[in-house]
Amino acid sequence: MVASSGTAGQNVRQMAFRRRFQALQAFMGAGFLPLLVVFLFPVLAIGLGFIAAIVIVAIAVFGALGFIFRGIDLWQAANRADQGAKAEEGVAEVLDPLATEGWEFHYGMRLDQGLGDADVVCLSPQKKAYVIDVKSHRGTVIFQDHRLHRRMGRTIYPFKKDFLQIVMKQALQVRDRKKVEFVTPLLVFTRAQLAVSQKKIRGVYVVTQESLVTKLQELG
Repeated sequence: MVASSGTAGQNVRQMAFRRRFQALQAFMGAGFLPLLVVFLFPVLAIGLGFIAAIVIVAIAVFGALGFIFRGIDLWQAANRADQGAKAEEGVAEVLDPLATEGWEFHYGMRLDQGLGDADVVCLSPQKKAYVIDVKSHRGTVIFQDHRLHRRMGRTIYPFKKDFLQIVMKQALQVRDRKKVEFVTPLLVFTRAQLAVSQKKIRGVYVVTQESLVTKLQELG
């Protein structure tokens, strides 16, 4: 690896762009479908009968609503992707000073087996390898029932995915890709607070963005 390769957040920004484009297509479909049916209503009424034409119009309206809901979901997903990209860019800024100490970084490494991208893969001056998975969730992160959960106010929500398992699988795949003996996995929360009793959980270091550099320097 070179001192820094790839661009932090680039893959996620591209995904956000694709989702926004798809959302716009859905919104256009929501507007076009009812207009088409209304325009053709006289022909439908003559050919199929007035009642049948009304039924087709109603179906078109429900179809348009489906397009609208689809567009909203895609737009919100794009917003989340942009938020994730911003978090990755922030982590890259935090890590940048380490490059002068001999650390090397690779951003957005594509992985197989449904693991997406490795947000950051880094190599220390001592040739120790690390994979860093960046999360931008809010709230307070806790560990219970062998998984990470998020506490928002008095309510506790389990994360939809097992982040610990995912980053561990990423570390194993990066190990094979880079042909190194071991890759240490780290899970970094950029906006959430941590309320965990231990910093290493199920073999994964769980840290905040503010403590990431210190933890890497400590591990060497």
